[in-house]
Amino acid sequence: MRVRSYIRNLLLVFALTAAGVNAGAQRVLSLQECRELAVRNNHNLAIAREKSNAAEYDRKTARSNYLPKLSVTGAYMHNSEGISMLDNAAVSTLSGIGTAVSSGMEQYITQMMADPEFWVTMLADPGMRYLISQASALDIEGPLNAIGQKVAEKFQFDVTNVFVGAVTLEEPLYAGGKIRAYNKVAGYAQELAEVQLKGEEGKIIVTTDEAYWQIVSIAAKLKLADQYVGLLQNLNSDVEKMRREGVATMSDQLSVKVKLNEAEMIQVKAKNGLALSKMLLCQLCGLEIDSDITLADENGIVIDDDIRPLEYTVSDIEENRTELKSLRLAVKMYDQKTKIVKSDYLPALAVMGNYVLTNPNLSNGFDKSFHGLWNVSVVARVPVFHFGEGMNKVRHARSDALIAKYQLDDAREKISLQVSQYEKKIDEAEVRLAMAGKNMENAEENLRMANVGFSEGVLESSVVMQAQTAWMQARSEEIDARIDRIMANVYLRKATGMWNN
Repeated sequence: MRVRSYIRNLLLVFALTAAGVNAGAQRVLSLQECRELAVRNNHNLAIAREKSNAAEYDRKTARSNYLPKLSVTGAYMHNSEGISMLDNAAVSTLSGIGTAVSSGMEQYITQMMADPEFWVTMLADPGMRYLISQASALDIEGPLNAIGQKVAEKFQFDVTNVFVGAVTLEEPLYAGGKIRAYNKVAGYAQELAEVQLKGEEGKIIVTTDEAYWQIVSIAAKLKLADQYVGLLQNLNSDVEKMRREGVATMSDQLSVKVKLNEAEMIQVKAKNGLALSKMLLCQLCGLEIDSDITLADENGIVIDDDIRPLEYTVSDIEENRTELKSLRLAVKMYDQKTKIVKSDYLPALAVMGNYVLTNPNLSNGFDKSFHGLWNVSVVARVPVFHFGEGMNKVRHARSDALIAKYQLDDAREKISLQVSQYEKKIDEAEVRLAMAGKNMENAEENLRMANVGFSEGVLESSVVMQAQTAWMQARSEEIDARIDRIMANVYLRKATGMWNN
């Protein structure tokens, strides 16, 4: 069947070329080519691809949480005033310490000189006289004031311009299992995006198949309408000749013309429907809607529906149906999210290392120079009590996980029912096609006998028209039965997730 179909399509191309059809303007498309074009050019599928890419980036981001984080920080600050470790009174006291000491010594010497015993001692002791003379000549006020002022300056720091730089290295040691759970969630999310991408591709394939076979059906019915119009035109010509000979009446000819007008209207509707259906298929395939296309299965009134029986098991459905895959991944994601919620209420441990560079120099009395220092620290966080917040959040997460499991079970049951329905549809389509074939044989024989009877003058034109109408209805039902059989198989492949089988 496949070889015959391929040869038929090849002969069709040769026939169109021989008839002078412009190959650059008209394009012959097979079902597989339409699928590939639709998958390549569909916007929703492009969005799904980008979502898959974004999920992959999220997974890589989650993996980075295992590695140390290195950051560099820099800052500049301008202060309107400096910092003083002494108040104004202390600064004034230190700055005038020499004056205070000198003044105190003068008072002391004055008091001693007012004491008569002092003079007796000084006259008796030459060393004492020498010390008194040296102390009177010693100038200590200026040097002591300078020393006091320098001491006061050491307690005053110029921080009008402050530069700070830091390099920080942070490595989590234990986070309650949150990092591992986040990585699993990100991995499942990426798988989910890929599954959804495949599911979107399957939807596009089914939509393309529907549009494709709709065109084939309308094209077959258009050819049928052309044949029907041809039959009625021949009948109209025969009746007109008979009317001229006086064998038929004007009423007979008018009845044929009315039927011919109805057939021509059916023909016009079929042409318009075919044009609109091709526009829809061109839009699905990313082509210009006014593109001149012809389908490989469009030619010939007999539709060659070479369909292989689909073989599958329950495990095949579980593996291929994207909805079930998505729900299974959702269950796994909710299980991991439960662990993430739990981790917020478990101890966390991290190690940090810093290298800090400052100007002014903090290690040298706020000197105007850059100086660096490093430190290592271990940080621990232990949640103690949150008034049941953590327990309620964990219960909520567990409920979400159970909901996802119930949804998975429900989807399994519905998909199983859906598969059974389409299996029945295929059986019905087979029976309908067989009955349509028998009806078509009877209609053809009936039409042949009516034509013979009419040509021999035994039957009237109305009997021929009835036979022609019955023949057209039988042929139309046969076309519908073949298309229904094809689409039932398409929908069964959709239900089982075996799009391309």
